[in-house]
Amino acid sequence: MLYDEFGENRLAAWFRGLTMTARIQIVMFSLLGMLLAIVGSIALIETPAILLPTEGPDAKPAPGEPNERPAAPDEAKAWRRGEALMASGAGSAMSVEAKGEIEAMRKLVALKPGEADSWDRLGKSLFLAGVYDEAIKTFRKALELAPGNKEILGNLGVTLKSKGEMTEYEKVVDELAKVDAQMARDLMDFSPQKPGMAMGGTGSATPPGPRLAVPASIPGAQSKVTEQQRGEIDALRKLVAMDEKDADSWDRLGKGLYVAGSYEEAVKCFHKSLELKPGMVEVVANLGVVLKIKGDLAQYQQVLDQLTALDPKMGEDLKNFAVPAKTPNP
Repeated sequence: MLYDEFGENRLAAWFRGLTMTARIQIVMFSLLGMLLAIVGSIALIETPAILLPTEGPDAKPAPGEPNERPAAPDEAKAWRRGEALMASGAGSAMSVEAKGEIEAMRKLVALKPGEADSWDRLGKSLFLAGVYDEAIKTFRKALELAPGNKEILGNLGVTLKSKGEMTEYEKVVDELAKVDAQMARDLMDFSPQKPGMAMGGTGSATPPGPRLAVPASIPGAQSKVTEQQRGEIDALRKLVAMDEKDADSWDRLGKGLYVAGSYEEAVKCFHKSLELKPGMVEVVANLGVVLKIKGDLAQYQQVLDQLTALDPKMGEDLKNFAVPAKTPNP
């Protein structure tokens, strides 16, 4: 018969011969089997049955190859980190040195909260780091302690204009004009897009980049210390006096003295920093730079050997650093 030829009538007849309970059980078990198959497929997709080896065929070094290989960069992780930095804005882009300077100025404010000059210096550090909101609050605090101070008014005006708060900026211009008309005109001429009126007469509205421990070139000693440098050095001395066991404070003071051309005292500060925290690569490099410029080649060679042992790349940078030719002071 037709159904016999296709072999379907026997299966149908067998199924019809079953009781209703048996039929339901067969259908339920079929559905359960399909469900288990789907769940198993998903599990295999999430956790593959065939795992890749944790070590590749070239995981072990070949004969003559160094035992320890540099780890391959995690490109995906680096990409995510870069995206996070870009998304976080100027706050996370702040250099380590800028953070250190802000921390130093905060310590000064904590030491003498009644001094307008301390608040003004903190405001300038915050401004240069791009932290405009807090800088504005800091300058206003300084003006509470020293009302009508033209330097602080100018700094507040620069920050407000850089941030785009033009209503408050115009109020500051009017107040500054009553004290110093020329400075008020300079403030009106200031543009955040170009170097102009700056914090206390120096600097610019653009946050500076980090300075390297071994720079490409360094100016020679200056004939006299500027007023701003003297103020910064005084502030750093106060920080050292607050905690003479803080190696970072000694390092900052050494850098401030170096920039001002006080090489002898800068060397002493770097030595003191290394006594408190031996082996600090950046401090050793700073000491090497000053010794090389100063012409103390015997000590410089010792420092160069020490730096090369700690960080060969930075040691090579210090070795290649060319001392700029001294120019006659005007």
